[in-house]
Amino acid sequence: MDPETLQLILSAVSGPASGIVVSLLSMLGFGYFLIRHLLPQQERSLDKVLESHADDRKSFEKSILTMSKRIDRVEVAVEEVAKNVSIIKDRM
Repeated sequence: MDPETLQLILSAVSGPASGIVVSLLSMLGFGYFLIRHLLPQQERSLDKVLESHADDRKSFEKSILTMSKRIDRVEVAVEEVAKNVSIIKDRM
């Protein structure tokens, strides 16, 4: 880096507008860090959650189907019991 450029940078960082320059440099640095490191990490984490959700959903659907079949069987059994009770009442 040539001395003139270095002098310009130093005067910008330490001059009257140094707060603005330092703030802009800080925002640029954080933006770079955010884009290069934080966002890809969050995306990988979100992908894992979505994969896990898909597995959970399959398991949930299987459980709901099993419960539905069992409820249907219970309904049939209750209807049979109701018929038997009706027959017993008629005999008395």
